[in-house]
Amino acid sequence: MGASRLKPLTVKEIEKLTATKPDTIKHLSLGGVPGFVLVHTPAGYTSYALIYRVGGKRKKLTLGNTRMLTLAQARKLAGQFRTSVETGGDPHGEKLEKRRQEEEQRRQEEEKARLGVERMWETYMHLVGSQLRSRGEKDRIFRKYLLPYVQGLCVTEITKNHALAAIDALVARDRRPMADKARQEGAAFFEWLIERDHVDRNVFARIRKTKNSKSIRTRVLTDEEIRAVWIGSEPEGHWACWIKLLILTGCRNMEVRGARWSEIDFERRLWTIPGERYKNGRPHTVYLTDPMIKLWHEVPRFRSSDLVFPALGNMCQPMSGDQKVKDRIDKRMREIIKNAGGKEPENWCAHDFRRTIATGLQRLGFRPDIADQVIGHVGSTRRGAGVHYLHYGYDEERKEALQAWTDHVMNVCSLH
Repeated sequence: MGASRLKPLTVKEIEKLTATKPDTIKHLSLGGVPGFVLVHTPAGYTSYALIYRVGGKRKKLTLGNTRMLTLAQARKLAGQFRTSVETGGDPHGEKLEKRRQEEEQRRQEEEKARLGVERMWETYMHLVGSQLRSRGEKDRIFRKYLLPYVQGLCVTEITKNHALAAIDALVARDRRPMADKARQEGAAFFEWLIERDHVDRNVFARIRKTKNSKSIRTRVLTDEEIRAVWIGSEPEGHWACWIKLLILTGCRNMEVRGARWSEIDFERRLWTIPGERYKNGRPHTVYLTDPMIKLWHEVPRFRSSDLVFPALGNMCQPMSGDQKVKDRIDKRMREIIKNAGGKEPENWCAHDFRRTIATGLQRLGFRPDIADQVIGHVGSTRRGAGVHYLHYGYDEERKEALQAWTDHVMNVCSLH
């Protein structure tokens, strides 16, 4: 370091020079280090600085005010920075760069907090999810299958690789239908982000739909899940009767929701669904067990409508909103199973009860053809020529099967 040609000033000399406030900003050379100065402002503020040149440009590096640094500390600091200048450094530029980096880091942290993927998803569900029928299922898919791959990231940091990692993991587990659902939910979320100029592109947009050649749904609810659904439906009023009848009868969703009082003969304990309301176009009879009859009687009956479950705003139409009810029941079901220490259940739908009953009847010892008849399937016995010649109704067998299934469900639910 080159030595200053000026004699280093003492503290007392500095105090004498700064006793009166100057009219303009003054730079008083303090000596000892070339360019080491005291900055004195008209407001009486004093600080230490180092003046130097880099590339022909004059620069000033503020070292600190006189209350923060002693003269000896400031002179030592000035000497260190002067050495840096003489070896090609630029302390002021480095200070500005450090400040810029800190500002950029602060901006990124604020951006990450503002556009964090979890926060943006919650906003998306609040603004858009309330308009969707299956809000609960969409939220579950995102949190279980997508969030683990992007947790803690800002939405602007999410790339196609993140999307592919989440989808490929499901495909590797042979969860192709769920992989496609996850892709759809991710794509819809990013379209919403694009609309609000949060991101520039949809990272899910150009990912192909996973091929699922002739996938057959095999979801069968366990006894534990049946019990949780049964208990979880209790707060739903007459909607609870709807889902419990689905569990006990094996009928399709719309067959129960569209049921009419005129179809039910309580004396004969039969519910006859007319052919125009049944999928195969033939009338279908359901033997009514005691728990089924109790459920029918729990549903309020309206004089102005023959429908068992009429819509509130239109008594001539079956009630709607079953998906929202199912989502609420599903949420309670999951909580019940979780509290019992059970495994988180896979997604289910109302139609899965039919498969559950058919499978359950076989487990209880009934032949597959009887299980087919209970849920109204033509079955293997009526294919080909059998359609024309086999017309036995299996009435007694179906009655016995439905009674056995009802007893099983009541036992599972501890409601005997």
